[in-house]
Amino acid sequence: MNWGADLLVGAAIACALAAMYKDWRWREVPHWTLLGLLGFWLVLVVTVPGRLGFEPWAGLACGAGALAFGMLCYALGWWGAGDGKLLAALAVWVGPAQLPLALLGTAAVGLLLLAVALVLPAGDFRRRGVPFAVAIAVPASTLLAARVGALGG
Repeated sequence: MNWGADLLVGAAIACALAAMYKDWRWREVPHWTLLGLLGFWLVLVVTVPGRLGFEPWAGLACGAGALAFGMLCYALGWWGAGDGKLLAALAVWVGPAQLPLALLGTAAVGLLLLAVALVLPAGDFRRRGVPFAVAIAVPASTLLAARVGALGG
């Protein structure tokens, strides 16, 4: 059991949830949440790299691929740039084994948000857009919390 590593994962989850809240409330993903995610990941890699469950370079590769995908979604007008950066920052945390599950969860929560947006008559979502950081942060945070629980945290 490594309480320091678990605290770092908890801090990362807190950053993801803060990004989610800010996007829900104000439709922006603050840079400090992204820097926090990457900073806590870097501290974990330096102090307890085995706690990740995968090689750090694999996490970086996941982050690079997720950033490319997120920027494509931004270029197509589907997401904001902050959503793409949040996806990349969380991808370095979830790693290659859980990234497909995180993306599937993101798609499921995103579709739910879009369905709500279509049902609400001229509601907040139609006026201000869908806060897609919610769809990104919820599955990734759930996977990170489950990993801590599975590792005996």
